[in-house]
Amino acid sequence: MRTFVHHPTIEHLLKRGMRSSDVTRTLGSSDSTARNVSAALKKIRGVIKRRIDRHDGLSLNKVAGELKIGGKTVQRIVKDDLKLDSFKLSRGQYLSDASKANRLDKAKKLLAHF
Repeated sequence: MRTFVHHPTIEHLLKRGMRSSDVTRTLGSSDSTARNVSAALKKIRGVIKRRIDRHDGLSLNKVAGELKIGGKTVQRIVKDDLKLDSFKLSRGQYLSDASKANRLDKAKKLLAHF
């Protein structure tokens, strides 16, 4: 009787460069299981990459919810597999040229005072 092998184990071995036939031999699982995990990973990576390339403003957690996979899984794929950094764009105060000059003038006055 074959033992149940978790998909993360197969995923880890495939990422290390093992072929699906070698993974099958090592873990004693069926060859179709290793191939199915490999195909699913490629498909999910492709979907996530296309969503990011679209610049649709979705957060990674929303992408995970739509794909019905864990948020940490999406973050790991983006960071490790796609070699991308995720960040949230923060908005700041807009400074016009006049306000920049005003700040510089006040800073010089304060510096001279102290």
